[in-house]
Amino acid sequence: MGGARNLFVVDPALCRAALSSIFSEHGRAQVNEMADAPEALHDVLDALDRALSTTPASGDDPTAGQDLLTRSFSLRYVEDMECHECHYHMTQQTNSTFFHIIFPAQLNEVMGQSSQRLTPEAMFKEAYAREFRECPDCKTGRDMPFTCSRTLDTSPSVVSLVLAWASPQAPTKDVEALFKQLPLTMDLAEVFSGLQGPQRYRLRCFVCFIGQHYVLMAYKPRVRQWVQYDDTSVKAVGDWAQVIKVCIKGRFQPNVIFFDRY
Repeated sequence: MGGARNLFVVDPALCRAALSSIFSEHGRAQVNEMADAPEALHDVLDALDRALSTTPASGDDPTAGQDLLTRSFSLRYVEDMECHECHYHMTQQTNSTFFHIIFPAQLNEVMGQSSQRLTPEAMFKEAYAREFRECPDCKTGRDMPFTCSRTLDTSPSVVSLVLAWASPQAPTKDVEALFKQLPLTMDLAEVFSGLQGPQRYRLRCFVCFIGQHYVLMAYKPRVRQWVQYDDTSVKAVGDWAQVIKVCIKGRFQPNVIFFDRY
């Protein structure tokens, strides 16, 4: 992704064994212990970050490998937050993350409260603008609503979104609603501030949760169709309409979504 078309195939058993060894002291990513897709993504990127921080990718620059990982996945942003009740303004925080978390229920709330049809970018921006934090001035002992804005300094090659579902077995109507909201393309410059000019991304693949099982849906440009991968098989699905049909019928809950810059 992100312009790199020479992809490496990794044996999942060997990958699990390697992660188990790397994180043995932390009790994470252990063999025969199931981790959800976001945790697995975090562990893989963390392992890559560790390896690239100690092994120069090229030349004499020891940070070249880390820079590659940052350019590929990292979202670096300045967060500005204000309490909706008392207007307390929190000190700006600079953060960096490999993926953003978003709640399908929050997307439904944003869409339901809007008097007009929102673009995918406007929907994501409004959902990200809503945060609940403990306010030092209100002192209510509970989380208060905050208005949040995020300013990016760069755009990565791949944008990763993690969908945090309220239930591992969401009703069919909630899965259907999510697929109505999920865009095939988006402009990141319309979701976050700070980016100069359009920053266009397309949906490339996503991991779905089904009960105690995961499957991957990925678009293959070479054959111009979507393909479903699971532990034991690979099968063609078809166009996007067919993907939606299969996912709604099977109650596939997208958990980690990857958008590729183009």
